[in-house]
Amino acid sequence: MDWSIWLELSALLLAGVAGLVLLYRFEARTQSDFRAQQPSLRVTNLSAMTSGDTLTLAPELDNIGGGVAYDCLLQLGGWDGSFAVNHIYPRNSRTPKQTIAIVLGPEAPIRTKPMSNGYLRLRYRDRWGLLYECWYPVSQQKHGASPLYTIQVDLANPDRTEPNPSLWERWKLLQTASTQEQMERA
Repeated sequence: MDWSIWLELSALLLAGVAGLVLLYRFEARTQSDFRAQQPSLRVTNLSAMTSGDTLTLAPELDNIGGGVAYDCLLQLGGWDGSFAVNHIYPRNSRTPKQTIAIVLGPEAPIRTKPMSNGYLRLRYRDRWGLLYECWYPVSQQKHGASPLYTIQVDLANPDRTEPNPSLWERWKLLQTASTQEQMERA
């Protein structure tokens, strides 16, 4: 065989490997930059207080991500209400955790009748409008002769739904974000 063919194949192989390395670095940097701007809202603590027949749950919301969480909504299955807030900023020394009071009286459906599939749902969006959801399982327990159920929320095992855009979509979202930031500075 001719040496020129071996040299051409070697050069082509070397160029292909270099291209793959550059593509991998581009993908890793894009993923890292995208994750740094995503919110990560979680229920980090839950307090419960009882006064007579009224049970008050007080979940604490904490944004442990790097981006602002918009259009936040907290719902409890069997509770006739919801809690909404426009935005929750990432945690730092100036932004405390958001605490919500969910008052469940003796007439609340989740306290009076058994529910097969209870949940505490947390829904929010990021700066690009992508939807995130966390579903925390809720169980009911009866204690003694009381006709009312007590509520327990499993904060350790939430079901999370997070967007997973492609590499190209993430890159486009990051480009629009940097363009918007440059326009705001000007």
